[in-house]
Amino acid sequence: MDMIKSKDNNKIKYVRALGAKKKREEENTFIVEGIKFVCEAISEKQNIIYLLFSEQSLNKPDMKDLYDYSVELGLEAHVCDEDVFKSAADTINAQGVIAVVGKNEYDADHILKNYRFIIMCDRIQDPGNLGTIIRTADAFGPAAVILNKGCVDAHNPKVVRATAGAVFRVPLVYMDSDMDIIKSLENNGFKIVSTVVESDHSFDDIHEENKICVVIGNEGQGVSREIVENSHLNITIRMPGRAESLNASIAAGICIYEIRKKLL
Repeated sequence: MDMIKSKDNNKIKYVRALGAKKKREEENTFIVEGIKFVCEAISEKQNIIYLLFSEQSLNKPDMKDLYDYSVELGLEAHVCDEDVFKSAADTINAQGVIAVVGKNEYDADHILKNYRFIIMCDRIQDPGNLGTIIRTADAFGPAAVILNKGCVDAHNPKVVRATAGAVFRVPLVYMDSDMDIIKSLENNGFKIVSTVVESDHSFDDIHEENKICVVIGNEGQGVSREIVENSHLNITIRMPGRAESLNASIAAGICIYEIRKKLL
């Protein structure tokens, strides 16, 4: 097998470049690291551009099996010198395999017509929060996720890891204008429910609906005033305990679970 021994190799430089959002958007590709996530990308029939393995990792039976299976499938797989591989990896303790994967592309109109449950993320900026929301959408789907202009990139390596593979399954729709999003949702029959800190309404005030969109707001500022004022209903999570607030992804998980039941 050919060995990549230079950090200046074009494939290594390309992987490093994909650490930047601009490059990911230009190339429509992103990085997946670790044997579990790479195996999931393969099993979910994602568009694998190529794979990088560290030479040392192939001493492990499961990694050698993955390399052999990748070659058997006809995937482009390269073995790298250990230092060269580490120079391309995003994590400090890299597991020894990196995949360059093509992004899944979704048509917004098709998603809005064919899905009954949408989670809209309003300027969610923490990668762990966004990844967990996407993972939760996968758990209580079928659901699609709309991301507006202020959201962290859903293909940021930290987001991808936090999704635990859900990034391969949950449709992600990008729309810049909040009012365009609201109009598109309304035109497709969605009831828009925003989650806010204080409201007279709770989950009990949501009745069975055909199509629902729940809006999860920014970690510090919540859902924007424009979205709140144009929602059909604004609800709050009733908390009998003494905590003043919840982490955004935990609050989102509760809302997604409770609101999903309104569609059953």
